[in-house]
Amino acid sequence: MQAARQVFLTFRPPKCSCTKRGRVVVLALAPRDLRWEVAVDAFLWAKRVKGLSAKTLQHYEIVLTQFYQSHECHSPLTCTSAHVTAYVAWLQRRGVRSTTIAPRLGVLKSFFNWLLAEGLRQDNPAASVQVKPAQPLPRTVTETHFLQAISTLNPNKFEDLRWLALFTIAFDTGARLSELLNLRVGDLDLVNRLAKVWGKGGKERVVFLGQKTAHILRRYLTARMVRENRTLSPDDLVFVTLNNNPIPRPTVCKAWHRAQRKAGLTPLPFHGLRHGFARRWLLNKGDAFSLQLILGHSSPETTRRYVTLWGSDLKEIHARVSPVDSLPLRLPK
Repeated sequence: MQAARQVFLTFRPPKCSCTKRGRVVVLALAPRDLRWEVAVDAFLWAKRVKGLSAKTLQHYEIVLTQFYQSHECHSPLTCTSAHVTAYVAWLQRRGVRSTTIAPRLGVLKSFFNWLLAEGLRQDNPAASVQVKPAQPLPRTVTETHFLQAISTLNPNKFEDLRWLALFTIAFDTGARLSELLNLRVGDLDLVNRLAKVWGKGGKERVVFLGQKTAHILRRYLTARMVRENRTLSPDDLVFVTLNNNPIPRPTVCKAWHRAQRKAGLTPLPFHGLRHGFARRWLLNKGDAFSLQLILGHSSPETTRRYVTLWGSDLKEIHARVSPVDSLPLRLPK
């Protein structure tokens, strides 16, 4: 995280005119020279206590560091909405997409809301700044795409068997890659075909396995015990490198892309397996509320997007279940 503070930017928004009457109201007890580093560290500590993941905390620090190193307001207590607006404009001039800017703006809003809650500010300078993110269609893995990709794997080779197990459980459960890479043997129940995963913010949930996925996992874990000549303990990670170390995320993504390219496919991101699970769930008449629980979405808005994403698929369903088409109507000539 400290590396983020070494980033120096050339962007300079308008100078802070915090002394003008009515621009910023700061409580008398708040130190007007409160340093950014101190405020950010305190904010991150507060969020860490609430259980935010290390990855999320790192993202928060990078965004906040980029923001406070890119303007001339020397304290978080004296920033105005003009600084936030200028920061957003600077990102846009650099070609940063709105889908990337919106989460960064969300970090600033969260930070200033925390200052507000702590009594260090009486306003949130980012509250009035809005960025309407585009809603691109997710790059979704279909059943055909998945079958063609995994057909390039040889389950008689241990490494391929491991990738087969990882890709299959991802597509069958919709779990995030980070959740699967942190999955431990004790979290698996192959008899009842379920797994306990830990999502964003350390939230625990249960995902369910199909019979074929459970079979592949059982074969993979058996092959691993034979290969390592030991019984796996409940604390062992399910997916590890050939040297029994945690698998880095880039390694998994490269293996997934390699399998797709080998099958002659245009590579889709690993997260496309999660989208593919959601698509299949809805097309098989699964309800959105249950999908939200299974995917671990904190907000129904994310899940609701899936319902309207696959227009061609929904068109085919409507053609089959159209109430009017099923009626013996006499059509006018």
